[in-house]
Amino acid sequence: MTLRTKTLHLGMTLLEILIAIAIIGAIATIAVPAVGEYLIKSERSRVQVDLYQLQTHAEQTFTATGSYPTDTTLVCTKCQVSDEYNFSITTGGSGSDVYKIKATPKTTSRQDKDTDCHTMVINAASEQYNFKKDGSTIANNGDCWT
Repeated sequence: MTLRTKTLHLGMTLLEILIAIAIIGAIATIAVPAVGEYLIKSERSRVQVDLYQLQTHAEQTFTATGSYPTDTTLVCTKCQVSDEYNFSITTGGSGSDVYKIKATPKTTSRQDKDTDCHTMVINAASEQYNFKKDGSTIANNGDCWT
């Protein structure tokens, strides 16, 4: 009579590892684009706050000096603006368009892939405008400013 001992197997088989990798790949295929879109939308929200900060800076500059800042003087040392965008100001209009502050994504940033709300603009009356990547206007700005 021979005694048999039970052997304990440690580890996983190749098939189990391949199944786990396939499941992880399927989840990543779904999750990665969703996360990328989320990051674009969150940066879009941040740049809206940046535009309001720069608008406040423009109004403070006007109160202190009697004129609105130019592109070279738009620099706000107290503002912490996004590195993903270039900010510019256009002055010289009238009424609510006495100035417009524009945020355009840098070509090297992830925001340059934001085709729906590519360029964001705010004027002196806090009216918001958006342009698609091709330069066309957006019918419903509320889709971008939420």
